[in-house]
Amino acid sequence: MNKIFKLTAAVFVALTVSSCNDFFDLKPQNQLVLDEFWQSESDVLSVTGGCYRTMQENGFMQRLLLWGEFRGDNVILGNGDGGDISNIANLNILPSNGYSRWEDFYKVINLCNTVEYFAPRVVDRDPNFTTAQLNGYLAEVKGIRALCYFTLVKTFRDVPLVLDPVIDDTQTFQIPQSAPEDVLSYLIDDLKQIEPKAFTSWSNKAYTKGRITQNAIRALIADMSLWLNRYDDCIEYCDRIMSDANNIITFETSASYYKNIFIDGNSSESIFELQFNRTSSTVANYTLVSYYGTDGSSNPVMNAYDFPSTELFVETDHRGYDFFYPSNSGVCPIKKYVSYRPDLSIENVSTWSYMDLGYTAGNCNWIFYRLPDIYLMKAEALVEKGENLAEAYRLVSLTFDRANPDLEPGMASPGASSSQEAMRELVFEERQREFLFEGKRYYDLIRRINRNRSQFSVLVNRYLVPKYITLDQATVTSKLSEYDALFMPINETELKANLELEQNPFYKLSNDIGINK
Repeated sequence: MNKIFKLTAAVFVALTVSSCNDFFDLKPQNQLVLDEFWQSESDVLSVTGGCYRTMQENGFMQRLLLWGEFRGDNVILGNGDGGDISNIANLNILPSNGYSRWEDFYKVINLCNTVEYFAPRVVDRDPNFTTAQLNGYLAEVKGIRALCYFTLVKTFRDVPLVLDPVIDDTQTFQIPQSAPEDVLSYLIDDLKQIEPKAFTSWSNKAYTKGRITQNAIRALIADMSLWLNRYDDCIEYCDRIMSDANNIITFETSASYYKNIFIDGNSSESIFELQFNRTSSTVANYTLVSYYGTDGSSNPVMNAYDFPSTELFVETDHRGYDFFYPSNSGVCPIKKYVSYRPDLSIENVSTWSYMDLGYTAGNCNWIFYRLPDIYLMKAEALVEKGENLAEAYRLVSLTFDRANPDLEPGMASPGASSSQEAMRELVFEERQREFLFEGKRYYDLIRRINRNRSQFSVLVNRYLVPKYITLDQATVTSKLSEYDALFMPINETELKANLELEQNPFYKLSNDIGINK
């Protein structure tokens, strides 16, 4: 961990921010000492921009897809890499696996900690830098930090909670992990305090959609609260977004939503999405290009699971056509983010119906939160509380009806609102349909299992085991037999660098998996 922090020590090149792309292209570099920095708002802005720029790196993006999507039941191995990715697909996950390294996330966290530590002193040095502006920046970096930690908790469970920046090489970090409840409780309280002071929007749409705003913080609070089963908090912060008087976020229509959201980006329903350069390859989303198969290769890293056999989509659901292309050969190319149909009818859809973006898919933004997240998080919270199932059904119907414009409204699952269990299934399935390939599915599975550990085997056998049908089933049963196996191991290099870390018990105790600490 010391290596991670030293690589991102708080010494940066100050860059002039003159355009949208400049801000999201800012990359911290080790060329100035601290005493020469943190003199004006532009310094705060450049390091804040560096937080986003570090998130755009391939290592960060790859882990978002591999941790949150690839391990779930939406995708199967395509071409793979013959190494670490293939090992994940084959349930052969060792502490030596490169994708169990978390340094890409702690780099971002350290930058956020650096802004929080140094930015307040700029108020005394720059007469034009107000306390209100300072609080807006602090809200941004606290939101980014919370997003990173939330992802780490969902992936590893117990992680070190580091809140101070590394500012010189004399600092050492021998820090034990904290329990997920402690990490998320701290982050929720931290965001609740700063939420009223966050920026609400900018005149530049890419800033409003691509930087942490007040609504993005509300979405994070709602999401983390849902993970901790704090349903009232989840509902409250979802309601704050839906009742936002600024009306910044509005639901896209059936006729335009796919291209506006996933291809053009920064749609009307976007809350926060990671920006990639729309005009050049300077900061391109190459992870999408290689993982979803639009690099001119017929062998992408990932393919869609064979959804037709699961009856996930009814025939009228546009998502069943636009998010992936079913194939009788068993190979289902992913379409979301990388291809779209100019003709919106679903009559005679074929491979030739799609416009392949090719390398320009690298310019597509990566969406963290959009309005359907809010609808379905609130619906899930209402269902788990067992209250107002009719309202939960209405919220689910918003996304289902949009994707099924040829059906009468409210046909998602008639009669489901009379049963809590039926609604639980409906919300879970609708989340899978709506957020297919958006890096959320595996975490949805873990969240559901967290609520009912007694159903661990039932849920794992229902949702995860079928995707491993080509593997030896005794091995599959062994590798998915324990709750701890759902989380990634702590990488062996992290264990050596930080002696306070404890290995995930599954990887510590299993003789055929990894190292023991």
